[in-house]
Formats: sequence, structure tokens, C-alpha cells
Amino acid sequence: MTVEQRGPRGLIQAALTAGEDPAAKARSLKSLHQSWAEGTRIEEVVRPVVARSWSRAGSLGKNIVPLDASAVREKRESNEQLVDLVDLFKDRLLSMATQAGNQLVISDEQGYVLWVLGPSTIRRRSDGIGFVSGARWRESDVGTNGIGAAMAEMLPVQIFGPEHAREEQHSWVCTSAPVVNPATTALVGTVTLAGSFRTAHPHSLALVSSVAKEAESLLLAEHKLKMQRLELTSELPQGEFVLVDSHGSVAASRGFSTGGKVHLPPGLAEGHVWVDALGPVDALRTVGGWIFTRTKEGMSLQLCFGPQRQVMIHAATGTSLVVLGEKHWQIIELLSRHTHGVDAEQLRLLWPPSTPQVTIRAEISRLRAKLPGVIASRPYRLVVPIVNQ
Repeated sequence: MTVEQRGPRGLIQAALTAGEDPAAKARSLKSLHQSWAEGTRIEEVVRPVVARSWSRAGSLGKNIVPLDASAVREKRESNEQLVDLVDLFKDRLLSMATQAGNQLVISDEQGYVLWVLGPSTIRRRSDGIGFVSGARWRESDVGTNGIGAAMAEMLPVQIFGPEHAREEQHSWVCTSAPVVNPATTALVGTVTLAGSFRTAHPHSLALVSSVAKEAESLLLAEHKLKMQRLELTSELPQGEFVLVDSHGSVAASRGFSTGGKVHLPPGLAEGHVWVDALGPVDALRTVGGWIFTRTKEGMSLQLCFGPQRQVMIHAATGTSLVVLGEKHWQIIELLSRHTHGVDAEQLRLLWPPSTPQVTIRAEISRLRAKLPGVIASRPYRLVVPIVNQ
């Protein structure tokens, strides 16, 4: 029996129940691990999160070669978001981990262990299995483990005893939770409690999960403050605009339909550019980000006839390629032939007579979302010139 709870990104499952004998549990898992390690099969009784990890696990024969101290220092200094969370992790977890005979391990978004904190006796044991600062503990590096599984699943996990891929880790339990920046959806790092398998408890999973959520709330609050500062310190235009930071997170907008983030084109420079989800815009650099305003200048549309129907949007910063379905291609082709635009009745000819008008409008809306700023309405028409038809 296991303890399960629903988290924001899926099902979270503890390795054993409160009061369950860890030694007996470990013995029951030995044969299951052996069956998998020998390449026979993954038994159905293996916990789903472990079965998935065993299926993904990399070579068990790889050596663990940690980064040197200077490289670890460099990684710490370059990860501002994670550094800002270290005190929170220490405050919420280190004392309890020490009392429980566990150590606190903090790793980055690549799986590199950057901090190992806790009782020296536990840290000496972890040194013996390469669980040290500078070591990378992805599944592809050391097989199934707490850090690697949490990164792959993007969920808090608890890996107990022989659920670990390598036998030298079978005396351990690792309870890990990923920390994701809600504003960017990017993995910031992983926080882990690790110790003897005899210390395993479902409450550890709940605790680590809770602290990871608290860290994510802090990251979101900090992001919102940065967006507010960017808006307050930027000279915004009177008309329609989108203000984003250097990563594309939207700080403010007027007149554009956009979510919380836009994909910035590579090599972005000031001038006429095409931005996915915004369409043709003028880009203006501001301190800490970019301001985009609508423009039609310097843009052109090219229809690519061939087995795969697609259009090319040419802009000063380069060319964007958009693949279209058959119906969207028919609409674009119709609009390209009628430079002054078409009305709803002309569009209806592309569908069977019984097609509801709401279906046609929905299809037009989807196409306009694919090619923002390219198709105007009343009448429907292209506002970007067609070239090389």
C-alpha cells in the first residue's frame, strides 16, 4: 500500500505508508529490482513512477565525475534564482532533516548538486556513492534516483531503497521536489531530503512538496515585482503596444491579445520585425526589455505551393515559416486573389452549403491567431503584401 495525493502537476505517491516497516519493504523490492536489472521485466506491482523511471534509466555503469570546486562556485553564482531560495530551504528543512538523520541537497536545473547540507555522518556516507557537490544526478547519469526522477516527471517523488537503479544506493531514501518558475514554466532546480532508507516516511514527501510550492510562490511574487518595475520605468506609447522583459515575459500591453509570454525571435534588433503571436511590429529596446507596436512596413507574405502547404513571413529580422492545414490554405489563397477583401458569403463557398456560420467564423479566428496582424476583417483581407506567387 502507498500513500497518494494529487498535486498541481499530477499524482504524488509516497514510497511507503506511515508505520510500514522499511526493512521489510526493502526486502520485498529486492526481487523486483533484480528482475528489471537482469532485463527480464518490470513487474506490475512496481510503483508507476518507479516503473517509468526504470524504463528511462541510463547506463548503470557510468562513473560519477563531479565538477571541481571552482566550477561549482561558478554554477552557484550564475543561478541567481536558486541562490535566492537557499535560505528558505535551510530555514524550512535543514533542522528537521538533521533531527531525522537526513541531509538537505539542492541541485540546479541540469541536475548538478550545488549544496549538500546536514550531519557530517550522513555526508560522509553520501561521499561514498558520489552524492556530492558538483555531481550530476540525472536519470541518464546514475539511473533511477530522487533528483533525476523528479526532473523527468516534473513532480515530487520519493525513491526508496531498491527502487534506486544502482545497488550502492539501495540503503538510501531520497525525497525530491522540482522547483519550477511559474512565470516562465522553466525548471529552476530540485530540493531533496536524503538519508538511510530506515528514515523513510510519507510526511517527508509532503514536507518537501510544500516547501517547493512555497519557493515557487516566492519566484512568482518576485517576477511580478520585476514586471511592475519594468512597466513603471519604461516610457510607454499612447497607442497599442506590448512591453516585455528580455525573456519575453509580458509586463504590460494595450490592444494586443497575448498571454503572459511571447517568443522573441533570435537576433532581435530594433525596427520592423515579426513576432509570433503578435505579428508584424516595430521593436524598440528599453532598459530591461522591449516595446512592440503595430506596423505593416517591411513585411511580406509568400505562399509556398507544394506537398506541404505553408506560408513564409518575411521581415527585417528574418523569415518565419507557418504550416497551414488544407482549409486555412484555401482561405489564404482566396484572400491572395482578392486584394480588396472578401465578405462572409464569398468565404462560405469554401465549405459545404450546410456548414453553420459559427464554424466558419471559428476557422477564420484560428487562422488569424496563426498569422497575427496579417488578416483584417470587414471585409476579410490581407494587410501584408504577397510576393513571388
